[in-house]
Amino acid sequence: MVKCAGLLLAAGKSTRMGSLKALLPWEDTTLLQFQLTQLERSMIDQIIIVLGYESNKLLPYVEESSAYIVQNENYEKGKTESIKQGVLAIHKDADCFILSSVDQPVSYFLLNAMINEFRLTNSNIIIPVYNKRRGHPILFSTKLREEIMQINEETYGLKAILQKRKDEISELVVEDYSVLFNFNNKKDYKEGISKGGTK
Repeated sequence: MVKCAGLLLAAGKSTRMGSLKALLPWEDTTLLQFQLTQLERSMIDQIIIVLGYESNKLLPYVEESSAYIVQNENYEKGKTESIKQGVLAIHKDADCFILSSVDQPVSYFLLNAMINEFRLTNSNIIIPVYNKRRGHPILFSTKLREEIMQINEETYGLKAILQKRKDEISELVVEDYSVLFNFNNKKDYKEGISKGGTK
């Protein structure tokens, strides 16, 4: 039986958005609560959420969830620091983990499809693809745990691993536009709403 963790990043300052992304309205709730619900409804065994900037505002939304909360005091150093702190919290017996950011909402159907793809292929990396475009989230085998712990902003974080291990990537073709959601700014967010939200 495959054991997979879900790692949700919500530590950033949301500078380009102008307000905390995690608390933006989404599907009759907030982006943060929506994603936690999807993770809880999926086949994921362990949920980890990494908080940082203004975590006191987000804690009330996650304290009653089943998520293990990691506080990243070094969020100013960039996303790689949050990834590494989250990876440290993954159970030792996990086979894989799905990495997503709070501004990339997807359904539990997709999460389950990615876990099933891992069961079938045992690929080190699985990326969903919509209309020939790679999206989010990304599934990593825990075989790459130590390698991921070496990433930093100077060497372009996970991009360096994806490039180095490009022959080990399994693309999961989906009919789900939401895998392309990446709400960096208000324009992206409004476009996501106009697309009808998460399928």
